[in-house]
Amino acid sequence: MVLIGKPVSRAGETRIYGHQATTHLVEVEQVLKGDPGDGNLRISSMPPTCTGGESYPDGDPLDPNQRVIIFATMQGGDWFTMTPAQGVLPFQQGTELPFH
Repeated sequence: MVLIGKPVSRAGETRIYGHQATTHLVEVEQVLKGDPGDGNLRISSMPPTCTGGESYPDGDPLDPNQRVIIFATMQGGDWFTMTPAQGVLPFQQGTELPFH
């Protein structure tokens, strides 16, 4: 799934690949690919699993309360960003999509 949205709050935590992941409530502006259904979504930030320490050593990419493009996949019934480093792109109002 690919969408434009804005993380509006934290919505708990979940585990993936044995690591803790933070779940966010995302206000969906536009779905570009996929069919996540209507309304806001719960999406978890995929944590880097090779750090051995804290879940997000460089910060959680869904923490900023800003407009973003999210690349997500369904894992065990929950939405997760595709990768720790490339699942979220800042996307300010008025910016053109970085892909066609």
